[in-house]
Amino acid sequence: NNNGADVDGSGTVAIMSIAPAFAQGPKPKRSILFVWHAGEESGLLGSRYMADHPVVGEIDKVVAQLNMDMVGRNENDDPKNANMVHVVGSDRISTELHNINEEANSSLEKPLRLEYAMNDPADPQSIYTRSDHYSYAAKGVPIIFYFTGLHPDYHGPTDTVDKILFDKIQRIPQLAYETGRRVASSDKAPAKDNQG
Repeated sequence: NNNGADVDGSGTVAIMSIAPAFAQGPKPKRSILFVWHAGEESGLLGSRYMADHPVVGEIDKVVAQLNMDMVGRNENDDPKNANMVHVVGSDRISTELHNINEEANSSLEKPLRLEYAMNDPADPQSIYTRSDHYSYAAKGVPIIFYFTGLHPDYHGPTDTVDKILFDKIQRIPQLAYETGRRVASSDKAPAKDNQG
């Protein structure tokens, strides 16, 4: 059995930390839906179902999807990656969403180092197609995938909570919140100018 502290207890905790911020902060113009998907490793089953049968009626009503999966560790356990987060897919459908995320990061007290290598369509690991955001991207929804990178405990029993970096696990949701707040407070949806 895998303990799943980072894969994906960290993403679950990150989402749970954002919900109260939206509930207690200024009310945005758009609705925000918090979704936990199951069955990612079995072929994105939960997210595919949600994208095929969205609770909002039509998938076109979803203007963006932000996904956090594995956001509690440093890539390869390397301290040099302490300030880094991979940003995948942010410009694949909407350059505007990418720019909103960049602006949101710049607004943080301690901006993160945004790494885009895994966003390359030639990425041999094809991270873009491997997590729940892809079910939405495949339907034309602009997405951002926040991911702090692989490590030796990936999908293993040694993925334990004592290895989680709690400072880091606070900072990624701060970026997702600031990006989500900007999107939800805008008069218009992020423009779709790319094919994904």
